[in-house]
Formats: sequence, C-alpha cells, structure tokens
Amino acid sequence: MTGEGGMRLDRVLAGAVAILVGLGMARFGYPPLVPGMIDMGWFTPAAAGYLGAANLLGYLFGALSAAWFAGRVGAATAIRVGLLLVTLSFLLSSWAAPFLWFFLWRFLSGWAGGILMVVAASTVLTGTPAPRRPLAGAIVFSGAGVGVLFSANVVPWLTTLSMSWAWLAMGVLCLLLTLATWRAWREDALAGGGAAAQPLPPMRAVPLAVLLVVVAYGLQSVGYVPHTLFWVDFLAREQGLGTAFASFQWSVFALGAIAGPFMSGWVAARLGWYPALLLAVALMSAALFLSSVADALLLASICSFVVGAMVPALVSLTSGYLSQLVPLQEHRRAWGWATASFALAQAVGGYALAGVFGWLGSYPPVFIIGGLSLVLGFLVTALSRFGRTV
Repeated sequence: MTGEGGMRLDRVLAGAVAILVGLGMARFGYPPLVPGMIDMGWFTPAAAGYLGAANLLGYLFGALSAAWFAGRVGAATAIRVGLLLVTLSFLLSSWAAPFLWFFLWRFLSGWAGGILMVVAASTVLTGTPAPRRPLAGAIVFSGAGVGVLFSANVVPWLTTLSMSWAWLAMGVLCLLLTLATWRAWREDALAGGGAAAQPLPPMRAVPLAVLLVVVAYGLQSVGYVPHTLFWVDFLAREQGLGTAFASFQWSVFALGAIAGPFMSGWVAARLGWYPALLLAVALMSAALFLSSVADALLLASICSFVVGAMVPALVSLTSGYLSQLVPLQEHRRAWGWATASFALAQAVGGYALAGVFGWLGSYPPVFIIGGLSLVLGFLVTALSRFGRTV
C-alpha cells in the first residue's frame, strides 16, 4: 500500500507498531507492573529496580549490535525476532519465578527494543522518499507515545485484576500486533531499504557532524531522566499537589508524546531537519528549567506536554537529521551509534541524578541539571552544521 509521494503506508504503520512494542510496551509497560509485583511478594523493591535496569542494559546492547545483527540475518528477520522476543518476555513472565528468569527476559526485551528502534526505524526512513520522511518519522515514533499513554491508563487497571493476567494480556497484545504487521516485514519487500542479509561495508571516514550528533544525542538523553523517573513523585509529594494531580500530568505527558512526532515532522518539512532539531532541544531545555518551579495546573501541564512531545520528537528529528549526514545505506549504523549513546548516557544520567536527589533531598536541582545537559546538547548539535561532509 503506497501513499502520496511513494510512502509505503503499511510499512510506516508497521514501523510505528515496532516502536510501540519494543519501547512503548517493553520499557514503559513495566513500571506500572512493579507495585503489584512487590505487593504480591514476587520481588522486593530493590529487585524490581534491578529488573528495570536489566531492560536498559539490554537496550544498550541491542542498539550496539543492531546493525551487525540485521546485516547477517536481514532487516525483516531482525525485526520479526525483536517483536517475538518482546511478546515472549511478557508471556513467559506471567507467573512468580526466580529473579534470574525475570532478569533474562527483561534483558532480552531490552535487547529486542534496541533492535527494533534501530532497524525498524532506519528501514522505514531509508525506504521512504526524502520529501515524505518527516511524516513517516512522525508516524513511526508516535508508537512510543501510544505506549506511554497505554502504560499510564490501561496497565494499572490490568494489575488490579491479576498480576499474571496483566503480564499475559500485554503479551497477547504484543502477539496480535506482531501478527498484524508480520507480512509488512517480508524480506523480499524491503527493496531499497538495506534489508538484504549481508554485512554492511566498512564505513569510510566518519563525518565530524555525525560524531557531534551522536554526542549531542547522548547529552540530550539526560534531559529525559527527570520527567521519566521523578516528575510524578516531585509533583505529588515535594510540591504537595497529590497523587491524582500527578497522575493526570503523566497522562498529559503521554498526550504530548503522541503529538510530538507529528508536530516535529510538520516543522521539519518546512524548516529542515537541522533547524527543527535545534528548536526542539531549545523548547525541551526551557521546559526542564520551568519544571523545577512548577506548582500549579497551567505551568505543570505546559511542562508535561512540552517535555512529553519533545521526547519522541528528538528521536525522530535526530534520526532524520542523520539521514542527511550519511549515505542511506549507512544510516542504520549511524543511528545505532546514536541510539547506543542515548541508552548509555541515559542509564548513567539516571543513576547520577538519583544520587543528586539522594544527596540534596530535593528534586528542583535534578530538573536544572537536566536542562543544562540539554543546553550542552543544543550547542554540540549547532556545531554539527560546520562538520558536514556529505
């Protein structure tokens, strides 16, 4: 099914499903399951935290190995393996089991998420005509926002029914989504998207601009941490606004995450990838600084929506910008480096900012540090314009 301008709508929608399953479900679907697992005695709070970290670790390894794996088994097979692993990680975790069993499947689901983020996104973007890439990227990366919205509103309800049924229901949903998009990832249908099962050729000298974007993307990832880890607790307890208020803000965050890729795609189509990326980083930085003083509905909602929107927008815009900086056949590898930089910096930043909060006992400095990291990311991204060689 080909849309206007030669864009394969079935492939683009399948890409959105891949991001929904690999990131929206595999990562964002886990935190709402944690309280129930602790209450049911499946794991201690510390063990549940380590299981969450296992997913992040797997994601890092997935991002690093994605180009190599897809080069050997083919893009279609790599994507299908990723979808199936996430599905199995839910289905096979639907009963109380030893810590190592859960750790294995949390790690594998993270690895699969890294594979899907790199391979599915790159396959869709490189197989879409350049004028349609902003829209294609918007649709693909909106899958992450749908996952956040699902995790904020549906997963908590599932846990009230039964922990086992919650895990099973999420596994069944992933299975249905996998089956619905299975044919879209046929190997023989990915012509022009770098899908052939052959190793990528050695990359020539890496453009300085690519290195700068990879570093900047890592710096920007630190700005994700305050809201994804601390925003709800900051509003509910430190600002004294209550759990209901904080939960509503997380839903606003999710709505922003769905709208963000489409907003950024619209801007990128008119201004170009580079200006749109700089604008997104600047907006998110401002929202981080304002979040440190958010104490009322309007300001908190603006911050929730803007940061929620910029989280997937920065992903989409960075991937699109890289498609300008390297030949299309090398995009998957460059995007894998950027995703690995993002995953590593976010993991390190998460532990570091948690340490800052533990030391100071207050959340505002955490948001300010996140904003400063985004400012640095903005400056490094701005410099990339002078390092372009392709």
